[in-house]
Amino acid sequence: MEGPSWLPGFRVCAWRVVSLDAVTMAALEGDVRTAHPGAAIVTSCQRLEAYGVEPCECGAPVRLEGRAALERLAGVAAGLDSVVIGEAQIAGQVRAAFRGTRGPLRAAADVALAAARDVRRTFPQRSHAGHLLDRALTTARVQPGGRLVVLGTGAMGRLIAARGRELGFEVLLAGRRDPAIGVPFVPLADVSGLGPVDIVAGCLGSGAGEVRLEALPPAGLAVDLGTPRNFTGEPAGVLITLADLLADESRRPHAVALRSRLAQAVRAALDRRLARVTEDSHHPIGRFRLALERARQAALAAALAVQPTADRDALDRALHAAVNRQFHDLTEQLRRERAYDRALRLAAALESWVTPADAERPAAALR
Repeated sequence: MEGPSWLPGFRVCAWRVVSLDAVTMAALEGDVRTAHPGAAIVTSCQRLEAYGVEPCECGAPVRLEGRAALERLAGVAAGLDSVVIGEAQIAGQVRAAFRGTRGPLRAAADVALAAARDVRRTFPQRSHAGHLLDRALTTARVQPGGRLVVLGTGAMGRLIAARGRELGFEVLLAGRRDPAIGVPFVPLADVSGLGPVDIVAGCLGSGAGEVRLEALPPAGLAVDLGTPRNFTGEPAGVLITLADLLADESRRPHAVALRSRLAQAVRAALDRRLARVTEDSHHPIGRFRLALERARQAALAAALAVQPTADRDALDRALHAAVNRQFHDLTEQLRRERAYDRALRLAAALESWVTPADAERPAAALR
């Protein structure tokens, strides 16, 4: 498939970080930023990635260029690489990483994020980060119920707390300040005095550093959802990390198949988005779509000439919807079959209709 001029030079260097501790993660991120000035740095629960257009000499274990790099970015934004398949929070992290970028980086982000949005509209997965609690219970073979302490009041902590209540836990949310979400709150400094609990879930950010398990309430199950990991020391019971959740998923055929279907959806959405970017007025499909839009505008002008008091915006929306209904499938067929000669013939026919002396003919054709 043809692509925009910036695509061949777009590249990504990626590291897997799901098992790293805070000190190692901080050192690696510093090295990555130094080696990739001007790049967009995306951090997720699994990877640290630098997207840019300049060559580098870094030792990244994964290095992709062109279409493969763009597909990687679209997949990350769609939640393909997230522990919770298809979770929506990662898209915001990608947008933040590319905020303020220009030129090829901005163009790449726009295409990848648009493809990810397309996937979210059609992909049936509706899980969010709070469902990591379900995953941890399944992996540890623990039944829901009892006393759950959630460390951290950020987005992850609030989602885990809410999911815990849905599963029937007695939930305590611990942090520096009460987020006032209707869950009993305890300051982090007072957590050690709570006594034994059934589960303690760590949802702390990278700035929290290491947390000694010996300083937490004894728990039958400790779940460390930090990126990087926060819990250190010897657990009183079972310890589950994000790496454990991913390893467990690899043994479940349904989850593997679900991730495969999402990957296929990302590739298809990216194909469509790249086609739109590539199809300027010099491209056969782009010329056809431009001629179609001019015909629509001529139809709008003709209708308003007949009914000058009509609501222009409402009529414009109605014509836009009608054109999409009539010509969407045809456009997709032209793209799929690369029927460029046919697209040019259709464009020429439309262009011959749209003349100042005969502006009403497109209106009749589009009805």
